[in-house]
Amino acid sequence: MKIGIVGGGATGLFLAKLLAMQGRHHAVVFEKSGKAGRKIKASGGGRANLFHLPVEAEQYNRPDFITGILQQVDAEKMRQLWLSFGMPTCCDEEGRGYPMTYFSQTVLDVLLQELQPNVEIRYECEAKEIRSENGKWFINNGTEQFDKVVLCSGSPAGLRLERAETYNTYLKPFKFATQPLSPSLVGFRVQNPVRRLEGCRTKAEVSLYQRQRLLFREAGEVIFKADGISGIVILNASSYYARLSDRSDCMLSLDFLYAHPEIDPKRHLQEFHTFNGLLHPKLNELFQRQPFDPKHFQLSIAGTYNWDEAQVCHGGICCSEVGDNLEAHRFPGLYIGGEMLDIDGVCGGYNLFFACACGYVIYKHINDSSEK
Repeated sequence: MKIGIVGGGATGLFLAKLLAMQGRHHAVVFEKSGKAGRKIKASGGGRANLFHLPVEAEQYNRPDFITGILQQVDAEKMRQLWLSFGMPTCCDEEGRGYPMTYFSQTVLDVLLQELQPNVEIRYECEAKEIRSENGKWFINNGTEQFDKVVLCSGSPAGLRLERAETYNTYLKPFKFATQPLSPSLVGFRVQNPVRRLEGCRTKAEVSLYQRQRLLFREAGEVIFKADGISGIVILNASSYYARLSDRSDCMLSLDFLYAHPEIDPKRHLQEFHTFNGLLHPKLNELFQRQPFDPKHFQLSIAGTYNWDEAQVCHGGICCSEVGDNLEAHRFPGLYIGGEMLDIDGVCGGYNLFFACACGYVIYKHINDSSEK
């Protein structure tokens, strides 16, 4: 069986690795750039956060769909698959799974090694047209025939705006039902930014509200920028913000003293006349000029940063277009995986896990169908 894989990202490379190890089928990976696995190298701050132990369906925007995926491959199964590739993994105290080297290049090297003779990667080979004729699939204008085609060319996340607007245009003829794309796992721009706080890194419990309704709450590090705020906990908040159809009237409330509930800010101020020793120096300096409640520091959201700063995107091809095996309902032999689907999760390995899990689910179904 000959398989065309459109996209050399996590889904495509994971699938290609499985096919190469099995050795029964021939696969061709079409990668539009000169290198594969760009986002893998950036994952986890360059350490490649591969999964979360355990993977919780509720951390995704479509938990019902994810539950079906987890019934086929969970975090433990994923650990075993990486080990079968020759790469042991380890977890930190919060359950984030990494390669034993804590280095993303290791993941890419493992995925790319020993693919031949069954898998070929064609670099700088963009898929511009995909069509089906008489039960066979064709990519671009060539006569090369494929029995199966896997669409896993990712999302516009991480791209400049002008490139993002023309991404995956080969999908238009299929007329898939889609949800609008928007940046996710990205920092917020805020109204009336406090420029004095630029560069301030501190811990806070972050609450995301829309018109007094709590949408999200989590503690972690925040990083103030000239026109907004970032940090992992902020990226997670942006995942919930992206899921709103109406994103107006949203605000963040930061509690800088969440870890010390025994401290009463008013009493502390009466006794010491300053928040030195409690707050980051830049926050304390700001308080001297513009007093604020350190347990309820509020920022009104103006929007998110652009695509080039986003780790993933929200939206994409509706999950209703595919079955649990990720084969398109209306196009037999065509599979869709990874960021192309309307699936996104919070930070902590959830998105890279889903991308690789798609590769495994598709691999398993291709094998099962070839044995019938």
